[in-house]
Amino acid sequence: MTKRRDSKRGRHTQPRPRPSGEIRARDARVRVPSAATFFRFQVLDPESRSQMDKATTLLKPLLWVRDGEAVRQIRQARSVEELIDLLPQALGLGAPVWDERMRELGPEVLPLISKRLGEAKEIRDEHLREITYDKLIEDVRWRGAAGGQVLLERFDDLSDYGRELASVALGLLGEQRAADKIWQFYQRVVHNRRETHFVGALWGLIDLGDKRAGGAMASLLGKGQYFYELFGFLSLAGDTRAIIPLLQDAVQKPREENMDAAMALVSIVHRIGKEAFLAELDKVVALEDSDVEREAFADRLLSIPASETQEYFALFYRGLTADDLARVFPGRL
Repeated sequence: MTKRRDSKRGRHTQPRPRPSGEIRARDARVRVPSAATFFRFQVLDPESRSQMDKATTLLKPLLWVRDGEAVRQIRQARSVEELIDLLPQALGLGAPVWDERMRELGPEVLPLISKRLGEAKEIRDEHLREITYDKLIEDVRWRGAAGGQVLLERFDDLSDYGRELASVALGLLGEQRAADKIWQFYQRVVHNRRETHFVGALWGLIDLGDKRAGGAMASLLGKGQYFYELFGFLSLAGDTRAIIPLLQDAVQKPREENMDAAMALVSIVHRIGKEAFLAELDKVVALEDSDVEREAFADRLLSIPASETQEYFALFYRGLTADDLARVFPGRL
């Protein structure tokens, strides 16, 4: 899903604004979600996974010519080893069939998955290497604590792409023991302006409730290191450290370009409370501004319901729904 949906709000006469990552885009990282966000979107919960499979099924007439043989091979696999060897076929219509076959297997499959994850970094073909990480990490995400243990043990053996996805899965699994590993990974890759592996690390830290994520996001915003997820992340988990850079970002942009910052600010004010916000505001507002004016500003922000900010950043607060699918395939559901 490459675009966030417009929110429906009948009481407005004008279309609702959308997150405006495209406006300040200087490269593709700002215009579209990272690989980690796409991955999390499909493994967030069973309903999201089901909707993704349904989307693939709707395209079955178009994909069967290409994927029919792959589906046959996956269905006829006679062993765990053979099934995992068919990972290159787990695309299109082959993906849900491969997932279904893997779900039939119990914890006895985990040692082989762990072994393959440890070897994947040596796969020369980048496409095959990424498929291997995608599918194996997705599989262990659904295997609870045992799956988390595999990812924890193999984390240092993965490529940066693999660690990016593993960070997401470990966060969703609530594997608190992974927090330091994910943070160290974040610190190493965040300065790489050519890749967005750090986004997966931030997803993991946010889902684990790690306070270091709030400081990291405030620092990125303060440095002007924009990426697609930044303001959605701030809405989810930003704290007092982001107040000043958000205010600076909001006032430096034209109104049509600062909506992301404004909505993220509203989320944070709801989370930290009026008094904490006023304390931060005192650090940046002119001395001649009265306490009444400052309180009025805080009240204006708090008058916007938190639910409205969650609707604005919907991609960050929920998984894929049937309504989303209906918009992609109108008239076919």
